[in-house]
Amino acid sequence: MSPTAEFPAVAGVCETEIVSAPGAPPGTPPELLVEVPHGATRRSDFEAVRRRLRSALPDRLEQFFFVNTDAGAPECASAVARLYVAPEGEPQSGDVVGAAPPWSGRPRRALVLRGLVPRTFIDCNRILGAPGAPASGLTPAIPEYVRDPHDLRLLERLYRQYQEAASRAYERVCGEGGAALILHTYAPRSVGIEQIDETIVDRLREAYRPENYARWPQRPEVEVISEDPDGRLLAPPRVVEAIRQRFARAGVTVAANATYRLQPETTGHAHSVRYPGRIVCLELRRDLLADPFTPFAEMRIGAAKVRRMAAPLAAALLLGAGAEPPV
Repeated sequence: MSPTAEFPAVAGVCETEIVSAPGAPPGTPPELLVEVPHGATRRSDFEAVRRRLRSALPDRLEQFFFVNTDAGAPECASAVARLYVAPEGEPQSGDVVGAAPPWSGRPRRALVLRGLVPRTFIDCNRILGAPGAPASGLTPAIPEYVRDPHDLRLLERLYRQYQEAASRAYERVCGEGGAALILHTYAPRSVGIEQIDETIVDRLREAYRPENYARWPQRPEVEVISEDPDGRLLAPPRVVEAIRQRFARAGVTVAANATYRLQPETTGHAHSVRYPGRIVCLELRRDLLADPFTPFAEMRIGAAKVRRMAAPLAAALLLGAGAEPPV
């Protein structure tokens, strides 16, 4: 991503990118924020932090990093931003009723925020200090194997810097009437490992043996995470419906709150509560972006695969422009 003076990158913490349509007035708030809190997907992201740590970390920990990071999300986020500001095609019959024509009006701007701190060490989508919630698929912000006080101070500083950048971005976009997409990717199957400790790599290797892996439940191709644990809708209904419609046309199945909900232990929940009806959180299956899907190594992301997933999503966000309060 190319850095922007409006929303500066923070070395080792986040990258930022502004995508503007020709003629978009500089300095105006972007209409869309795409946040990728687990955007550390490259081996270099992992090594940059690991070199600074003193804890005795598990052997082959980079394999856990590759299994657990949101591969494909940064590439898809950039593609969504580009297609949002420069849409292709025209509205089709059956599109969301009442949606404002997205191909008219002033040129649009979008902001992409990519986190660079690996969740292998500290999770920037968690509320720091909140306990894990294994029953809902959530682990604590800092895993058990990070114990050295120096490391804890360092990671908490990186975490705070990321949250400051994210909060500024949400305030500038959602606080000014824009919308946000929190973009994640997840593995094709729900592998039931809840405890993250020194044995994590061995247990993952066992879980991913072909005869074992086939037993784990397959996840939806796309999952909209729109409700809290009590069933309260925090996402804009029009955007949720547009996502369902557009992906269905592309032959992609969409589920809502099937694997995850907006848990109070997450920053995604905190942002959604602060800006109700303006944020949608989404999971895309990694095998639909990776070319090929290689869970224990850095994945190559296919451009055609990214476009297949980004185009319906950008169109849905455009059709849902003019976010509304939840019902």
